[in-house]
Amino acid sequence: MRPQLIGHLDADCFYVSAERVRFPFLRDKPAGVLGNQGACVIAKSYEMKAAGVATGEPIWEERAKCPEGVYLKRDFRWHEVLSRQMLAAVREFSPAVEYYSIDEFFFAAGPPAHAPQVLAEAMRDHIRRVVGVPVTVGVARSKALAKLVSDTAKPFGALAQTDPDAERALLDRLPVTDITGIASRRAARLEALGVRTCLDFALADRKRVRTLLTVVGEELWHELNGVAVRPLYTARPPHNRMHLIATRLRRPGFVQ
Repeated sequence: MRPQLIGHLDADCFYVSAERVRFPFLRDKPAGVLGNQGACVIAKSYEMKAAGVATGEPIWEERAKCPEGVYLKRDFRWHEVLSRQMLAAVREFSPAVEYYSIDEFFFAAGPPAHAPQVLAEAMRDHIRRVVGVPVTVGVARSKALAKLVSDTAKPFGALAQTDPDAERALLDRLPVTDITGIASRRAARLEALGVRTCLDFALADRKRVRTLLTVVGEELWHELNGVAVRPLYTARPPHNRMHLIATRLRRPGFVQ
C-alpha cells in the first residue's frame, strides 16, 4: 500500500491579506497590522518588509521607515471569519484536516498516485478565489517535511515534494533552526553532533538525537526522514479560556 502524503497550507501575510479582502484599496500598498495597543507592527505586507519595517519595532520607528504605509489595528473577529472560511475550503479537498493555527492547516493529501502537485495548485487557487486570501501549499511525506516545503515555496506557491533525493537537496540548504521545534537552544545542543543543516539532522544518529532532545527530537528525526509519526489532530482545540473552564469543571470536588 502506498504511503499517505501530508499537506501544509499557510496563508501569506495573513493579517494583512485579511484586511485587503475587505479593503481592496490596500492591495499593492505597504500595509501593516498593529497589536491591540497600536504600539508596534505585528504583521506586515511584503511591500512594507521591503521598506525595512521589522516586526515588533515601535510604530514611530516604522513610520519613519515607511511613511507611505497604511497601519491598521488587528481585528480578531474578522480574522476568525476568514480562518473558518479557509478551513471549510481545505475540507473540500481533504477528508482529514488539522487546524494548526488561525492561518495554518495540515491535511491528508492522499497517496502519491493522486497527483499531489495538482492537488496543491488546485487548493491554493481555490482558496484565493473563494476566500480572497493568498496561501502557499506544500505536500510531502510527513508533517515536518510538508511545513518546510511550504515555507520555502512562499509566497503564493504550491509544491509537492515527495522524491527522497529532492527532499535531501531541500534539507541540505536549510539551517536546522528552520525545523519547527528546533530553536537556538536546541540547535546549540545539536552543534555538538556537527548538526547545522536540516539534512545533518536527518542523517544524525537517532539515539544520540533522542539523548539530546528527548522523544520530541526523535519524532522530528523520523519526520525528516519521511516517516510520518505525528498524527493529524482533526478536532479543533477549544478557545484557551473555555478549555481552562472545562478543565476546572472536570476536576473532582469542584463546586460551582
